[in-house]
Amino acid sequence: MKWPNTLAFDASNQGFESLTLCQINNRTPMELNFSLHNKQLEVFQSDARFRVVAAGRRFGKTFLSAVELLLNGLQNENEHGMSTKMHEVWYIAPTYGQAKKIMWKMLLDLGGYGTPNSVIKQKWENETVVELINGRTIRLLGSDKPDTLSGSAVGFVVLAEFASMKPEVWGLIIRPAL
Repeated sequence: MKWPNTLAFDASNQGFESLTLCQINNRTPMELNFSLHNKQLEVFQSDARFRVVAAGRRFGKTFLSAVELLLNGLQNENEHGMSTKMHEVWYIAPTYGQAKKIMWKMLLDLGGYGTPNSVIKQKWENETVVELINGRTIRLLGSDKPDTLSGSAVGFVVLAEFASMKPEVWGLIIRPAL
């Protein structure tokens, strides 16, 4: 995985301890502090274009998803060197209520919202959207109304509780958008 904004990247056998991002939009460097256990690290480091995680309740899928959402949102270009500025990052659960309940607080906490070194510039809680310091947005959505998922440029998506979603959400809407 390419991290164009990375100053320091500590990958020990114990997992990632911190990721320090270089200046974005003339701001001072900041840290996202997180650690992943070995199985999360295996998923995180995978080069597969699409990754499926079927794991138990205490695996840490939501935490791993929050890390992935923030790190992908903070990238200014994709693996081909193309700008990602206009591409949103999405977290989709079976319903909008589930998406907000599962991810909203964790995303804000991990992104340091409300702290001097936050990677989140602003939030719109009524729409469950955050704008990151580089101008990209992360949006939480529900798949229960598939028509609402069309029409946006999307650069990265996490589908949570996929088994509870309508089959056309992936095949007809999300997959072609990526």
